[in-house]
Amino acid sequence: MASPVHIEYRRSGGLAGIDMTTAVDSHELSPEYAGVAADLIANESAPTDGPSTGVPDGYSYELTLTEGSQSRVYRWQDPHVPDAVRPLLDALAARARPAPPR
Repeated sequence: MASPVHIEYRRSGGLAGIDMTTAVDSHELSPEYAGVAADLIANESAPTDGPSTGVPDGYSYELTLTEGSQSRVYRWQDPHVPDAVRPLLDALAARARPAPPR
């Protein structure tokens, strides 16, 4: 059995401009969402940055995925989030809380 993927999520932007964050291990998520995280960290050919421009007042997303010594960072902006990743981001958004000031 593969080790769990540690997921750090950050959503920024939007009308209010409040950063939302959460961190979970994939075993805390449903198998569907955990599978998306496992696919992302295993897919070395996938781009880690989406288009640099989004829509006004849209969200920017950052996922840091860590499995063992391997770590990958993905960044997307609305509306350029891949359809396969959207359910994972939605599940993480439900767990997210306002980020502490930087």
